[in-house]
Amino acid sequence: MEILNRNIVCFALLFFALLPCFSQKAETDTIYKKLDVFLEEPSVKNTLTLKDYLENLSKSSQEVQLAKTVAYCNLGYVASKKGAFQQAIDYYETAKQLYFSETLAGYDIIEYCLKPLGNLYTKAGALSEAENTITHYLLLAQEHDQTEQEISAILNLSVLYHNRGEYNKAVQLLRQGLKKTPQNQDLQLNLATNYVGLGYLEEAKKMVSSLLNASRTNSKAFQILAQVYRLERQYDKAISAIKKAIEIASKKRDTDSREQAKLYLGLAETYFENKETERSLSTLQKVYLNTLPTYKRTQEVPLTEQLIAETILMDALDLHAMALVRTHNLKKSIALFEKAFTVHDYLFAQLYVQDSKLIAQQLVKQRTEHMMDVLYSLYKTTQDSQWFEKAIQLDNRVKGRVVFEAIALKKILGKKAGQQATEFQQLREQLAVTNNQIKALAHHPNPDYKKLGTLQKTYSKLLTRQRTVYDSIQQTMPGLQNVRSVHLKEIKQKASQTEKTILSYFLGKNKTFQFIISAEKKVFKRLTASEKEQEALLHSIRSYNRFFNDPATINNNISAFTAASYGLFKKLELPPSKTLLIIPDGLLSFVPFQTLLTQQTQSQQYSEMPFLVFDRSVSYTVSFQHYMNNNGTFTDKQSVLGVFPVFKNTEQELHYSIMEAEAIDELFPSQLLMGNKATAQHFLQNANHHSILHISTHAVGGTFTTEPKIKFIDRSFSLETLYGGQFSQQLVVLSACETGVGKVSKGEGSINLARGFRYAGAPNVLFSLWQVNDKSTAQLMEYYYKNLKKTRSRDVSLHKASLDYLNNDAVANPQKSPYYWGAFVYYGATDVAQEPLKTYWYVLGIAGVLIIVTLAWFLNRRRA
Repeated sequence: MEILNRNIVCFALLFFALLPCFSQKAETDTIYKKLDVFLEEPSVKNTLTLKDYLENLSKSSQEVQLAKTVAYCNLGYVASKKGAFQQAIDYYETAKQLYFSETLAGYDIIEYCLKPLGNLYTKAGALSEAENTITHYLLLAQEHDQTEQEISAILNLSVLYHNRGEYNKAVQLLRQGLKKTPQNQDLQLNLATNYVGLGYLEEAKKMVSSLLNASRTNSKAFQILAQVYRLERQYDKAISAIKKAIEIASKKRDTDSREQAKLYLGLAETYFENKETERSLSTLQKVYLNTLPTYKRTQEVPLTEQLIAETILMDALDLHAMALVRTHNLKKSIALFEKAFTVHDYLFAQLYVQDSKLIAQQLVKQRTEHMMDVLYSLYKTTQDSQWFEKAIQLDNRVKGRVVFEAIALKKILGKKAGQQATEFQQLREQLAVTNNQIKALAHHPNPDYKKLGTLQKTYSKLLTRQRTVYDSIQQTMPGLQNVRSVHLKEIKQKASQTEKTILSYFLGKNKTFQFIISAEKKVFKRLTASEKEQEALLHSIRSYNRFFNDPATINNNISAFTAASYGLFKKLELPPSKTLLIIPDGLLSFVPFQTLLTQQTQSQQYSEMPFLVFDRSVSYTVSFQHYMNNNGTFTDKQSVLGVFPVFKNTEQELHYSIMEAEAIDELFPSQLLMGNKATAQHFLQNANHHSILHISTHAVGGTFTTEPKIKFIDRSFSLETLYGGQFSQQLVVLSACETGVGKVSKGEGSINLARGFRYAGAPNVLFSLWQVNDKSTAQLMEYYYKNLKKTRSRDVSLHKASLDYLNNDAVANPQKSPYYWGAFVYYGATDVAQEPLKTYWYVLGIAGVLIIVTLAWFLNRRRA
């Protein structure tokens, strides 16, 4: 009996020990059974059944996690085949996170997850996310010596580079691939496509001809040939080639509707270029039929409710709008342009990485220029305010949108306490650090590819997690990405309150437009009407900006400077308002408007020249929306965190920045980080304890190949570091060189250090446009803070500081060149100056009181 009892106990212990294994085996089997049912009939009901089961499974064994990964990949595959690209991306991202976070194995994650995910990101226009995903599996393939997957990655990366216009980069990559597989036709086709992008038409022709000699059923080869003929303006040959490509593709069973739509769009574009507008319009119907499931042949244009997030559809709507412009249907063309923008907004809402958003903004600039021209024509002929209203909303769309959304997101998350908000900010910081490490390693002469691969995997994992957290936050805050439209009436009201005249420029490829809005008036002008006039304006801007390359250029040829300055002033047609708020665009972001001359002059004395600064106060903002939403007032209670590395006893010593520090400390409650205390860590630890940040140091502006950086005593801050930060100051003063210099991103502006601080949450920034002089900068900053103390106006104080500098008799004439005082500009909230009471008002007040007291005494005595 005792032995029997022992056996029962042992059996029971064994049963309970194995119970989790049986349970997990059952869970794995259930996942695969539900997956089989779904794949047999991928209905909405079966999709939800599988999805709900996967989401409700608790974290368990690796076998269960692997089964979930397989299921999510299959959900992604089916969703992508149905054209639900965003849903497919979400499924694949979930699968990717499961696979790598759980360190799973035994499944071809490249083939069934990473490759389709990278392709989907490319189709959706999320090019930065696509590059990250493709680079991830390229490194995985190289690590495991998987040549086939490595070539797939090279092909897909080359498509991405082509879409970004980085043709040389794509060519270099494809040639590396051809060294491994010289006969690979896909690599050859992609190489020919990029030759076309570079304008190497003969090389592209030879390569395509060779491929067509081998096979006349290569649809892609005929597409490339059509592109070559279009560029050569041999439109009949181009039409013939693209029709052949369509014929071949239609006979292939694996050609999906999206590929068909892309081919028909190419044909419609060719007809349009050949002035066959009606044929172009009829061909666009086939694009709509292949991209929109509910579109009917009887429709003239797609309905708004039929639109989806699809780049081919967006391009088709743009082409349709341009065809209507050509046939003088201007109002209908505006409706089509607006639908193209709706599709763009759908695509934009799916983007998470800033680089992808910047690329998306660049792509809308051409549409904006065409649409702006149509709106100008409608407003000029009708004087109907609705066209003016649409024009300013359009102008607002392509200026600082990415920064505006970043600021709005940080404000919302700042108010939303909780684990998700904290984790989201931590992920941003970690992504910034990791991205910095990747860039530093990638630019190293002998990079450690193993370490680079590890960092890339880490970045991918962080990005996936950030996406998951963001999606979760968005579900609880659905209005997160809703950007409020700007309205003329509200702008005029605020212009009246802030006593400003707002001057906005739209600088296109062929035309420039100008808006002037104040309490009393509204103006919509076209400053240039042709490519020739536009090039003349751009030449004037570039020529003027070159005067500020070094201190000597202006002083060495004052007459040339004054002629260029007045010439640009005339071209820009500034209104005679005393207080201007300028919204620049493109190259105009680098023009110091306050240094322009309002009249011709023969004077050689700078303080006697008719600079705009003597006549008008000038400040700046990024867009109408930034102006309307930036309402913070500058109060009496301010404290300054001053950062002054000084770099004593080095070639970079900033001796006069000590004078800056002393002036600030005398005027405002301050915490000064001097010399060795001016570390990056001390700055970050103390920044959010103060309402004003003042950084007096060295900085370098960015170029197309290098990022801007700002120096602390121990290290430099890159833009990526700033993007990961969080600032909420009322004012940031960047008293350093080139803090407003960077490459221009169409549709967003200059990518500079000042923008980095705005992106991190500080909306009001004073910064420089060139390499500033140490001594004159210190003097200017002393004047600025003195005026800030008196007027409590961040914008007016800079204007007054410039006047104080110019009117200082102790400053020699050569140092009164605008190079020395005109570099700094202020972008942000504007404050009506609080002028201090003059002494005579005090005297008058005291005298009045004495008179009243005397009269009262006299009357009382008389009564007595």
